[in-house]
Amino acid sequence: MTDPTAQTAPAPASGSPPKGPWNRLKAHILHPELSAEQVAWSFALGFSIAWNPLLGLHTGMVFLFCVIFRRLHRPLMILAMLINNPWTMVPIATASTWVGNLVRGRFHGGPMPRIEWHEIGWRSFVTWDGFEAMTTMLRPILKSYLLGGTVCTLLALPLGYFLMLWLARRLRRMHWPHLPHPPHDSPSGD
Repeated sequence: MTDPTAQTAPAPASGSPPKGPWNRLKAHILHPELSAEQVAWSFALGFSIAWNPLLGLHTGMVFLFCVIFRRLHRPLMILAMLINNPWTMVPIATASTWVGNLVRGRFHGGPMPRIEWHEIGWRSFVTWDGFEAMTTMLRPILKSYLLGGTVCTLLALPLGYFLMLWLARRLRRMHWPHLPHPPHDSPSGD
């Protein structure tokens, strides 16, 4: 027998998925089976992984978190991780290196090492000479990049959590105004 006082989210008007990227993202944020806190943690973990300086491990880390934390919104975590993609990788790496230099106190007015990015190609990864040349060229910024990426990863976790928590609660109040408390949100959480 069903409980008549149980709060349920309104069903979508049609069986088709929402159209447009914002409406699809909103549907993920308004996931009725998860609390706003679970949605916020899902986004925060993915966003934090996006800033991780260990390139090539992002997808594996998300899948590991999906196995470890069962009650998180996996698609939202993957979407947040995909903030780091081929178009944003260089700005994220640059910001990470800048933060690393800032933490290390390397902005003393001296010239920064120049990296010849056009020299890094497929040979840098498949031949020993190419790999050695690439690592020699990147060595002056590697410590700053790793340190800055770690700092950015740690800062992205609370930033992503509180930003998504605010957005999830706001959207739930807007879309479920007739409910005293949206599904899975506690009365003290608002």
